[in-house]
Amino acid sequence: MVVFGSTRTIAVRLQGKTGGTQKMFVRPIQSVNCWLSKKLVSMVAIGAFSLALGTMGLARSSPRSPNSRPDGESGRVLGIAFDGHQVSNLEQSIKFYEALDFHLSGKPTDWKVDKMVNELGGTKGAESRTAVLLVQSSVSDKPFPLILREYRGVDRKDWSNLSSSDLLSGHMDLTVQDDCNPIMDKLKAMNMLRVPPMNLPGGNPAPGGPRRFVFVQDPDGWFIELFALPTPAPGAPPAPPKVSNSTATQANIDRLGKQTGFNHIGLNIVDPKKALSLYQDVLGGDYPPLAPSPAAPAAAGGAPRMNMLNGWFPQATTDGHVRLELIAFPQPPEKQQPPDQHFADINVNYVGFQVTDLDAVYARAKAVGAITVSDGIVKMKDGRAVMLRDPDVGGFFELWEPSK
Repeated sequence: MVVFGSTRTIAVRLQGKTGGTQKMFVRPIQSVNCWLSKKLVSMVAIGAFSLALGTMGLARSSPRSPNSRPDGESGRVLGIAFDGHQVSNLEQSIKFYEALDFHLSGKPTDWKVDKMVNELGGTKGAESRTAVLLVQSSVSDKPFPLILREYRGVDRKDWSNLSSSDLLSGHMDLTVQDDCNPIMDKLKAMNMLRVPPMNLPGGNPAPGGPRRFVFVQDPDGWFIELFALPTPAPGAPPAPPKVSNSTATQANIDRLGKQTGFNHIGLNIVDPKKALSLYQDVLGGDYPPLAPSPAAPAAAGGAPRMNMLNGWFPQATTDGHVRLELIAFPQPPEKQQPPDQHFADINVNYVGFQVTDLDAVYARAKAVGAITVSDGIVKMKDGRAVMLRDPDVGGFFELWEPSK
């Protein structure tokens, strides 16, 4: 699954267990708040409530299967299996995510020069230590893994000051129960709450009322979006069916999932068409047809607005579907190029995809312009993996094929 010797096997096996082990991760996640730049205000106001479906074009008449391949073509993408994040202080990051109801899967590794980790990340000679945390998924009964890693002995740039709209910035979204305020209070008591002023419809609650959504930042600046799943009122009729594929409309999109937990990842991109050449055409994301970027109303001074593409992927080896949002913000002239990130840098994020026939999927990814980060395909203790950068903004992603 992920990127580190023995600990990675623990994560894979724990997330596949049933019974007692999974029951550790089913209590509701408390909620959180968040941090937003002025552009993210526009994103949530436009994207979270209208769900940006107007920017995604007309929906298909039938959803594309993310697992499907043309007849005779080998290699399938089974879905998103995990997320990974590079941190500056492992203990601090663990403390933060445990406050969001993530749970350690085994003991974090000690500092060591891990040959497999370094081959996968192109970090020759570096020391690292890793923690795997699991959180309940909002779309399945299988916990979702988050891999945190700290490096030393290698040059590391610190990207903790990226704004919410900067290229290669992004966010993780969690569904929480009823109200974000309890988690905000918890983080505040830990001196770990980062909340700049917000101006969002519904973001600031009435005095004494629940907070329905909010953003926070983790200790290294990664944005965490929280949306509250309200408990139905006593005697309320059942909610109408929700849709979690590209046929969704504003009226029936499954925005929150069936329960609290991990919901989606967002990545800021440059060119939606180029990004879709990988995330849709190779990795099988179920995205609606691409439409032109929406024009801004005259009152806004003619400036273009952001374009959000909602795409669905299976949570690997489950029937649930999580989202990977591709978000194209208008960038000022000085920010037209992505920052010069390297894999071990602080606040770098990567998404892990589980595949069959790694060689075939890897070849297709390279054919559309993905750039290899690792020393080719790396043999891991639990299978084989390769780390790449996407052909658009250079977002990091891992392809992992478990041992047979």
